[in-house]
Amino acid sequence: MDGETVLDSLKSQFPDAVTDALIDSQPPHIVCANVDKGTIVDICSYLKDNLQFNRLSGITSLDFPDENKFEVVYMLASYDHSVIVKLKADVVRDESPSIDTVIPVWWNANWYEREVHEFMGIYFDGHPELTPLVLSDDMVGEYPLRKDYAEYPQTTAKYPYSDDQESIVEEKYPLEWKSWPSERHYLE
Repeated sequence: MDGETVLDSLKSQFPDAVTDALIDSQPPHIVCANVDKGTIVDICSYLKDNLQFNRLSGITSLDFPDENKFEVVYMLASYDHSVIVKLKADVVRDESPSIDTVIPVWWNANWYEREVHEFMGIYFDGHPELTPLVLSDDMVGEYPLRKDYAEYPQTTAKYPYSDDQESIVEEKYPLEWKSWPSERHYLE
């Protein structure tokens, strides 16, 4: 199975729900598609049952406050072929942003959805238990990955600072330039 077959099948099955679909030109050839949030469960079920996308690799989200929306991103893979699918669903950035849960399709969506809810405040309708995974009790409900979070952007682990705001990266953790292989080889 190749990316064009997957994309054509997806577009023919869900002609009104799949928009802005394309195949990334660089290997691995990822099929990228924007989908309607109301059909996310049906699309994911179709991909799993009919096109062998039996592995949910992750769910994440992006915040676009200027456009008043979130994007919930699903990464899907297969044990049977080398095609990867990235689905993006727009969710309105309002008082209670929500999208349907995909737990009935992939059981491991439970943890990914809890994490997205905890850090971005997006509700997953039908999720059995959206309890916090990482944040302390005093931070729950603050949604630290939203761009309007009071502390955004924070210093990252890549550039840690000591109390006097001097960089300690080069002293204790010298960074070295490592070149990546110029060519990547992927199994078909």
